[in-house]
Amino acid sequence: MMRPQRRATPVQVKAAAYGERAWPRIWLWLCSGLVAGALLLLNWRADAGTALCETGRCSTGTHEQPMRYSRLATALPGSPFARASHESELSEQEFSSFSGVGMIVCTVDGVSRSSTAFLVGAFDIAVTVAHTFESRSGKPASCVYNSTDMMGQIRERIPVAYVKSQWDMEPGAAGEPTKDLAVVRLAQPSRFAHRTMPLGRFSGDGRRVVMVGFKELSHSDTFKQKKHGSVYDFLGTHTGVRGAFAHDMDSQHITPGAPVIDERTGIIIGIHTRLGQRSNTMITMNDWLEATIRAELQRETQEAARAN
Repeated sequence: MMRPQRRATPVQVKAAAYGERAWPRIWLWLCSGLVAGALLLLNWRADAGTALCETGRCSTGTHEQPMRYSRLATALPGSPFARASHESELSEQEFSSFSGVGMIVCTVDGVSRSSTAFLVGAFDIAVTVAHTFESRSGKPASCVYNSTDMMGQIRERIPVAYVKSQWDMEPGAAGEPTKDLAVVRLAQPSRFAHRTMPLGRFSGDGRRVVMVGFKELSHSDTFKQKKHGSVYDFLGTHTGVRGAFAHDMDSQHITPGAPVIDERTGIIIGIHTRLGQRSNTMITMNDWLEATIRAELQRETQEAARAN
């Protein structure tokens, strides 16, 4: 005796029909999720390659960088999270004016060091602090100059050809805070910088200033930082070092070598550095720095004349 077949209720029929229609949607969602995940991974790996490079041999997206240089917030450049976490402090006009400010990253005795540097007189001559290149072993530092755009992406990695440091070249200057100066020759001119930076003498009177620089090694942020404040005259420095001047800008995490710029004239009047445990200190251009820059510019002119 055959049992009568059960007829599907209207609810069951609707559920079955919905299930048949839902499967294509589910597969579409799954495929979309896999593609999005793959794109995120590729973007993250590519962005890790844009971090500051110590050797100048890195190539974006093809060479895995040490994890300490990856920047999670810019894994998806332009995303709301990236903009909210790392908003540029410079307007487009200011960025063009300060495009000659870059980052020197070195490996010295197996240790990474960094300083802010700025181009002076030519697109392959930069000024920064001398202590970045100091080596206990006597081995020369391996350094590269980095340029960044408004999104914090590395646009140039130019190897440093050689360094002229006042600490090394002038007898008795080593360790002197006000002689913590270096002129860097790049292996090739910067093509990203729009202009070089005007550097002048400081008269010693107090004035309003702005400082532009990078964070230490740019572990989490490759945006240029801009700080406003004042530089005080010599009698009010309280630095304890003759020839050094105090400023009240927030220099926390800003690397030494950052240019201190007169707000009124736009001319660099000094270089931010640190004296021992002190902070908020500015050293100024001296005779050695001026003569060394002039000599490098003259050498460049002579080399260009011979090439022609």
